[in-house]
Amino acid sequence: MHPEVHSDKPGACPICNMDLIKKTETKTEAIKSEEGMENMVALTGEKQILANVSTYIVEKEMLQQQVTSYSYLDFVENNRKTISARFNGRIEKLFVDKTGDSVKKGEPLFEIYSPDLIQAQNDFLIAFKNSDNPNLIKTARKKLEIFGLTVQQIQNLENTKEISITITYYSPMSGTVIEKKIQEGDYVNEGSVIYNIADLSRLWSISEVYENDLSKIKIGAKVKLNLKAYPGEEFIGKVAFIYPVINSQTRTVKVRSELSSYGGKLKPQMYGETIFMKSGGEGILVPADAVIIAGKRAVVWIKSGDGMFEPREVKLGSRYNDKYYIISGVNDGDEIAATGGFLIDSESQLKTGMPTGHQHGKIISTNNIQQSSEHNNHK
Repeated sequence: MHPEVHSDKPGACPICNMDLIKKTETKTEAIKSEEGMENMVALTGEKQILANVSTYIVEKEMLQQQVTSYSYLDFVENNRKTISARFNGRIEKLFVDKTGDSVKKGEPLFEIYSPDLIQAQNDFLIAFKNSDNPNLIKTARKKLEIFGLTVQQIQNLENTKEISITITYYSPMSGTVIEKKIQEGDYVNEGSVIYNIADLSRLWSISEVYENDLSKIKIGAKVKLNLKAYPGEEFIGKVAFIYPVINSQTRTVKVRSELSSYGGKLKPQMYGETIFMKSGGEGILVPADAVIIAGKRAVVWIKSGDGMFEPREVKLGSRYNDKYYIISGVNDGDEIAATGGFLIDSESQLKTGMPTGHQHGKIISTNNIQQSSEHNNHK
């Protein structure tokens, strides 16, 4: 495990206490004999198996960055409405009497008796008789509109000249009753909440995203939502808004996405995970395990022949999940060591004495590779 430890006789390593293994020459060797092949390493088929070396054919892929964040579903604020009493009165009848009932715009909600409303109708008829004062008629009509009467109800009053003792109030929107606050016979005061109604056909997904991931999130970008309630299913939406203030404690910012409720399948306050996606065109991606990073240098091992590997310094771009974007150094179609590159690198240093990629103080020895493999087998 520690190539810096040498002994002229059998014994134990003073660092890790493993048995020292006699160094023998094998077919795994740094090739120096031919010009231009100083840094190559050759591995027999047996050694590739012991070092767990697998290769990967480099090809261009879509550069799709992802940011994952926990989130919860909420109502769309402007699709939610509070129905409150606009005057004092008594609820005579409820047409919608259960939480969870669906209503359509224009459907009756409740019937109410109110002396204030009777007086307002009477004022309108008096003003209508005095037709020589249009401002008085306009003011009386406006008061009825503020009380919640529809155009049709005001028109009926104007035509029949008959005051209604009770008035039916109609829903101003379509949606679902998420809260009902009254019963038939209850007295209500001006401002008392009667219903809360929400249109649940669309919902918001609220996520907390770290500030260093904000550059990967754009308004209008597609998102995927995974919910605990529906494991294995994905729901698609898009980013609608990035909140303007960062939480100073968590260093996160809220991101709001909007999506369909999928026919009521999704419900407010469900918890899940939102995946934000950003496409950056095409580029060369290689497995992260294939890249050996030491300080400012990054190296991959290119397969250049049967069992032969050559180090190639590369310039790294962003990381895309478990892969690195390679800006330069590797070409489309190259075959690289996807796993086991660290052991190839260690073998190169052991044989040549020259660092390639990995420059840590402790290097896994591959005389070696077989020692490391035997150690893993003894665990």
